[in-house]
Amino acid sequence: MAFKEQYQKLLADKKQNLAGLSEESVELIDKLTSPDKWFEAMAVCEAALDAGKLDDNILNLRAEMFFNGRELHPGVNLNDEDYAEWFVQLVDFNRKLADAGVDEAWVELSSHYDNARFPYRDYSKSEEYMLRGVNLEVPLAIALHGYHLYYGIGFAKVDKEKGKELMLKAKEKNFEKADVYLLLSEYDSAIDLAVYEQKIKDHNSTAKIGNQLWYLLGDLYHDKFNDRDKAIEAYEKGIELNDDPYCKYKKALAILNGEIEGNKDEAILMMEDTYSWHIAYSADFLGQFYYFNEDYRNVEKAIEWYKKAISYYNSYAMLNLSFIYLYNDDYKNIDEGLKYMDMAIENDNIRALGEKAYFLLETEEENRNIPLAKELLEKAYDAGDGYAAYRLGYGYQNAEFSEEHDYETAFKYYLVGTERDQLFAIEMLGRYYRMGVVGEPEPEKAIENYRKAVERGSNYARVELALCYEDGFGVEQNNSKAFELLELASADGYSYADAKLGYYYMNGVLDEPDLDKAFEHFSKAAEGGNFDAMYNLGRMYKYAIGRPENPELALKYFTRAAEGGDLDANIEMGISYEHEYGGLEFDAKKAVEYMSYSADRDHPYAQYKLGVYHYYGIVEENREKGLEYLRKGYENGSSYAAAVLGDHFLYGREENEDAGNAFQYYKFAADKDYVTEGIGLCYQFGIGVESSESEAFKYYSIAAGKDFTTAKYRLGICYKYGIGTNKNLAEAYKWILQAAEEGNRGAEYELAMLLLEGEGVAMNPEKGVEWLRKAAEHEQDDAQLELGNCYLTGRGVDEDELQAMYWYQKAAENGNEQAQKIIGKRSNKRR
Repeated sequence: MAFKEQYQKLLADKKQNLAGLSEESVELIDKLTSPDKWFEAMAVCEAALDAGKLDDNILNLRAEMFFNGRELHPGVNLNDEDYAEWFVQLVDFNRKLADAGVDEAWVELSSHYDNARFPYRDYSKSEEYMLRGVNLEVPLAIALHGYHLYYGIGFAKVDKEKGKELMLKAKEKNFEKADVYLLLSEYDSAIDLAVYEQKIKDHNSTAKIGNQLWYLLGDLYHDKFNDRDKAIEAYEKGIELNDDPYCKYKKALAILNGEIEGNKDEAILMMEDTYSWHIAYSADFLGQFYYFNEDYRNVEKAIEWYKKAISYYNSYAMLNLSFIYLYNDDYKNIDEGLKYMDMAIENDNIRALGEKAYFLLETEEENRNIPLAKELLEKAYDAGDGYAAYRLGYGYQNAEFSEEHDYETAFKYYLVGTERDQLFAIEMLGRYYRMGVVGEPEPEKAIENYRKAVERGSNYARVELALCYEDGFGVEQNNSKAFELLELASADGYSYADAKLGYYYMNGVLDEPDLDKAFEHFSKAAEGGNFDAMYNLGRMYKYAIGRPENPELALKYFTRAAEGGDLDANIEMGISYEHEYGGLEFDAKKAVEYMSYSADRDHPYAQYKLGVYHYYGIVEENREKGLEYLRKGYENGSSYAAAVLGDHFLYGREENEDAGNAFQYYKFAADKDYVTEGIGLCYQFGIGVESSESEAFKYYSIAAGKDFTTAKYRLGICYKYGIGTNKNLAEAYKWILQAAEEGNRGAEYELAMLLLEGEGVAMNPEKGVEWLRKAAEHEQDDAQLELGNCYLTGRGVDEDELQAMYWYQKAAENGNEQAQKIIGKRSNKRR
């Protein structure tokens, strides 16, 4: 039976028994927690009112019906149609009471419109009726309006002074509940908490049931004294003595959040019961509980409870429900999500402004709206929101809200966000001070902000502070403290910390390298989506670092990391296609594509490689483009790029280019410990620098020690002829032999001559001829001449004039003047 029909029948029955209404009201007064009995009590009062039979018993029943908001309980579980009928019925009932001179009814009307279910809330009517009660000097109206003014509840704008004045006025009228409101108003301003605690205890010892403040005492212990046990004790006392719904809510909350032991199923039922007493945030909590608790996850129930909370204008539930529709793929409905987010904004949820801005900035292109996002953030910022300050700063930093990166403006917003205790702003402010983004680095301020963020549990700040300890920035250098911070962040699931710990174990920063632990942390970080860790796993598999070489796994991790934008992984993929690693076929275009990704993002090694690709034509030769990338790599600090630029000016320069330019590039590379024979040549022959054989010898020695073949040959020549050092044929033989075995053609000839002459090694003409032949076949004219001589004289080989003449001819064709003279003399003799 619908509520309207049921209530009208109940009212008619009561009107048939007017004589017994007073007695019946006494019987009902202790049964009002039952919605059915409350509706019956309303019928009793309305029947008596209509018949003009309001006596003290009836008026007492009416007062108990509305005591402590008890009238809100019966309507909570009505369906929308019945609620609409009940709402109208209750308004009519209280209007009739007010017109009959029951002045408290104006307060009930105000409360009814203030606490109504969607869409019946009406602050303008709530204000109108409350002020009528105040003007009529109704103590309840005076005290309640004062309390609302003090905290800015409902239609009231915050006016603490006026609010306190009204509450004191109600107290002067001996209105008992004025003490309740006065004590509540002291919660945030009490200076001496122990004194405040005693005042609440004293009140509870004398106040009547229903006016006791066990919930306030519990909150004081929980929030101010951080004493969970005393808080629970107070809440349980409120449940025992008053059956207090708020105390039930707090106890159930403690159980479901794991603060105390308890039966969670029973706690859920307790939480559901508190909702029936118009505690809308119980429904919001249940929505969160069913959505986020893995053991009880039920998205349908979460939506159901969020909607119940929303029916009483709970803006947090509006926002939480919007998240489901916007971000849960199984329930995604952008229109619904934005509808609830807009409802939250309309209900003054400041966070919703920032969340909608976030959606408009980060969503797919079709829903993106940067100007509107900025407008929303500015509104939230003006309302004092910390996240808005951070996000505006981030937007200016990344040129979302300006044509170019505006770090100065970003910094100003981060400062405000930090003042508002917004964690992300604190993190970014620390970074700005560490990196000197808008001025010189300020170590003390950076450390101060990082430590503040670490206290708030920021893993980002833990890692940043760890970096400061690594570098000794603002603190004494201490890798152990850095390691401790990284371990804390790792334990909290922060993948970047695991990537850093992988480096610590791989490189033995604190102790001997532990490649198993390095692999473990890189794997954990990779599972968390860290692309740098994926790259390092690829390296371990490619270069057999603590793991057997596994090209398949190496390429798997390099590919995933490259797809995620890791620059080093893109380089590895380029090199893999260049060198056909792991069974890949040579693919110059893919090599260039991968290398270009990193080079175009200012990775110096990639710029060097891409420069080489273009300079030497891995796809097609483009020296100009190659030099462009080599210069970029050099400007970004690549010693490899510098060395290749040196080679260009020394060996491959254009006619209008000066070979002397080579020296500056070779010197740049050498200063970064990348030494090739080029700088030695510059010193030996005075190319771009004053000639110095000793400097030439020094650099040849360094480069040879780094396994550069040409440098080994040049070093051998220095020892053979005493260039920049004492002549030492044994050392000459040693280095020239190495260079020759590594394919240096000049070294092949020099080695042959050492063997033929027995210089620095036992004479071995046969071996010498072998090396001469190699050099001669490589078109070395001096070697061809000497090989001809060997055939002519039978040195290390059988005499053979025809072979001698063959090699003289080859040498002459290659420009050897002595061979040309020999060929010329022979020709003259024939004539």
